[in-house]
Amino acid sequence: MRKPNLLTSTAAAHVPSMPHRCAALAAAFNIALIFTSPACAGKAAGEAVQKAWVVRASAGLPPPVIGALHSIVGSNRRLLALRSYLRAGDALSARWSWSQEKLALYPSTPEGKAAAADIDAVAAAFTAANPDFSLHVNRQVRSLELQIAHWNENGSVGTNAAALLADLKQRYSDNRASLNGDELRKALIEWQPKSAASLAAPGLSAHGQGCAFDFQVEHGGQVIAGPNVATAHRQWDAPGWTVKLRAAVAVAGGHFVGPIQSPYEPWHYAYMPGVDRSACR
Repeated sequence: MRKPNLLTSTAAAHVPSMPHRCAALAAAFNIALIFTSPACAGKAAGEAVQKAWVVRASAGLPPPVIGALHSIVGSNRRLLALRSYLRAGDALSARWSWSQEKLALYPSTPEGKAAAADIDAVAAAFTAANPDFSLHVNRQVRSLELQIAHWNENGSVGTNAAALLADLKQRYSDNRASLNGDELRKALIEWQPKSAASLAAPGLSAHGQGCAFDFQVEHGGQVIAGPNVATAHRQWDAPGWTVKLRAAVAVAGGHFVGPIQSPYEPWHYAYMPGVDRSACR
């Protein structure tokens, strides 16, 4: 009996049958249709227009700002950040977050040491007025990279970014591709959200220059009032911690100003120790 050709048999075992080959070709054809369909082509064109908007509206901004825009995910979030950069105007560079080198040096500088002492004074005044409760704060100045990471993930930022993009699409549906930089900048500056996002645009956070600190109330090692916008009224206002923190700030010398009202953050205080901190917001 003739022995089978193992090489031929093995190769044949790996060759798809005619029905299988037809199914594979059909699947590949369907995938090609998906990526060349009018809907997908329209989406790709829309994304290209949005990227062009970012480029046109950001023309002339300082290189660090352009670099931050490149690190933001999504044209809609870039446009929302760009709105803040344009609205900052001539103060943009002065308000921009410190470099990593300056951030690392800050705790050892006279300004950093003064901030630490003032935070300690507020905490001591708070505990003296509220025995068994303590006040804590993250003293780490917030880097630009961390601000960008938070911006890319924050829900309120995403909501506002989507609303901004939808408004631009509606207003400029007829000439979206040809919209020039001046028109875009004007539209971005004038646009108003229904409610403020819970984060400043990356690079413009007062936390990036040691100009702001977020306090939190703890009891028995547990946080009972923390930096959470969703629970601000329930955790801070209702139990009276908003008023008690404000009182501790006043007793400690009033070097902190606040809290911030838009968005409402009863734990967030700007650090203004009597020196010129005009860049702080």
